[in-house]
Amino acid sequence: MIYSSKISEVSFKKKEFLIKQGEVENNAYYICSGAVRYVVNRRDGSQICTDLGFEKNFVSSFASFLSRGPSAVDIQAISPVIAMRLEHNTFQEFLQISKNGERFHRMIAEQMYIRETQRTYSLISQTAEERYLNLLKYQPNILQSVPIKDIASYLGIHPDSLSRIRNNIKKL
Repeated sequence: MIYSSKISEVSFKKKEFLIKQGEVENNAYYICSGAVRYVVNRRDGSQICTDLGFEKNFVSSFASFLSRGPSAVDIQAISPVIAMRLEHNTFQEFLQISKNGERFHRMIAEQMYIRETQRTYSLISQTAEERYLNLLKYQPNILQSVPIKDIASYLGIHPDSLSRIRNNIKKL
């Protein structure tokens, strides 16, 4: 099969970057195991975790991957990661020679769009506690692999607020 010969398995150590803000994204990854965080570095030195990627997720600075412009985010392993890597040039070859390449592109784009849309809607329509409970529902082991500060940032709240939410849930 043409795809399998061009897709490579890669691994990243905890805290290793898949891409850094300002670089052009040359890869799309499918996570086999582990977790990553998408981080925006602000001018004041603070960071915001804008997304999390887990097993069975495609991860990439996809806007950079498609536009060939600089990435707006860092993507960093928050646990050891094993992933399948598809390079941009290979991806473009797939699109040129195969309908399956187009389907694969659409599948990646759809998954990333759905994740982003669900996240946006949850930030708008759910309380912080509801967002936290939903995250636990879909990622029950998240507390073992993702630092609390990143979970809080991803949920759009301060770590102290997340601690209060967790304490309130324990009391129920």
